[in-house]
Amino acid sequence: MDKKVMSTERGDVYYWICKNKSNKCITFTHGLTADHTLFDMQIEFWSKEYTVIVWDMPLHGNPRPYDNFSFTNAAEDMKKILDNEKITHSIMAGQSAGGYIVQEFIRRYPDVVDAFISIDSTLIGVEYYKKSELFIISNLRKLVKLYPHKYYCRRSSRASTRTKEAEESFYNCLNKLGKKGIIRAVNSVYRDFLNYKEVCFKCPVLLVVGEVDMFGNVKKYNEIWNIKYGYPSIIISDSAHTSNYDNYKEFNKKVYEFLNK
Repeated sequence: MDKKVMSTERGDVYYWICKNKSNKCITFTHGLTADHTLFDMQIEFWSKEYTVIVWDMPLHGNPRPYDNFSFTNAAEDMKKILDNEKITHSIMAGQSAGGYIVQEFIRRYPDVVDAFISIDSTLIGVEYYKKSELFIISNLRKLVKLYPHKYYCRRSSRASTRTKEAEESFYNCLNKLGKKGIIRAVNSVYRDFLNYKEVCFKCPVLLVVGEVDMFGNVKKYNEIWNIKYGYPSIIISDSAHTSNYDNYKEFNKKVYEFLNK
């Protein structure tokens, strides 16, 4: 993939692109404290028919320092990436907190999005969440501070993954980010989460959940999404909160089948 850097008034943004001659594009956005390597297992499969874009969300991976983080600003950065590559429409896939960024992107640029693939994510809109959950979200950075860095990295990576390969990949992301970087990212992302209301989707939506995803109440909120709006939902077997990495063969196959419909 070609590595590129895009300058913004808030800081530099890094992304990687593998261009395909077709007019189909899929853009992947990773979750909190991860980076673009979360989608290493998607590149080869999807680049056969699609232009593939992965990037480091602001405050993660390469784009540091970065000022004034918000879902809105991150969505604007995503649009600039597509504009730079002269891409007028794309499938948008977002894992965990990356799904929040994609939802805000869809709110702002609905005509650009061919489909939304939610990967172990939940709907934005504080009206769906209990006060106790919102309290934890608001104070999560305080919990992160209590743990030694290496211990937190290992515990978090084990809790989020099912396979050893996925665990080591996520551990490397966390370790590279550093304790200060993790705290800043957690604080910025979850603080901004409280500012958004539910998004209305005009595009097709697919809800993807790991079979043993125990992170928060991801399964419960995907059930709410599915029941309220009828969005199709698929379970990726033998996978946790990083279902696209844990069981990448099944993930790629099922998402591909959905898009071909």
